[in-house]
Amino acid sequence: MNQITRWTAATLALFVFALPVQAESDNSDAPVSYIDVNGNGVINETPDIAMLTLTFSQRDKQARRAKSTVDSQVNDLLMLTKRLSIKEQDIQAARLTIYPEYDHSNNRQLLGYRVSRDVQIRVRDLIIYPELLEGAVDIGASNAGQLQLDFSNRKSLENKALQAAFVDARQQAELLAEAAGDKLGETLWITT
Repeated sequence: MNQITRWTAATLALFVFALPVQAESDNSDAPVSYIDVNGNGVINETPDIAMLTLTFSQRDKQARRAKSTVDSQVNDLLMLTKRLSIKEQDIQAARLTIYPEYDHSNNRQLLGYRVSRDVQIRVRDLIIYPELLEGAVDIGASNAGQLQLDFSNRKSLENKALQAAFVDARQQAELLAEAAGDKLGETLWITT
């Protein structure tokens, strides 16, 4: 899990600055000019949380039996998460779907009922992720959704990226004003 996620532009760290430029000769009849710049703030950080979605699915002629099998698999998974010290608040297993499956090539013959349950798990200790995934497959998980990495200190990282973007934009504006022989005034607007 040594992947480094990069916080860049987009909505987290893109600023558009409008800064008035004041010419050396303070002519009050002169139109107000301004500089628009984009600032970019990049924060490199290693994710420390993973969101994993596991699906348990079973088809049977009787929906009740398929549901019983899926319920048993989910219970086994919950015991595994308990053994791995994953807190109950980090597990969501409420979504259950039941629907009939037909063989459309054979006069729409009923094959049985498909019962599926998705279990979302927030893994706060990434060291246990491989054991959790291996255990889930052994229990009978039929699908593991795309792993989503996140940060426990997301808001703090977003704030640092915004501050870095502000500093970058301000430096660009000062450089442009100086090149034009002007001085930078107060910030007119900021957008993220």
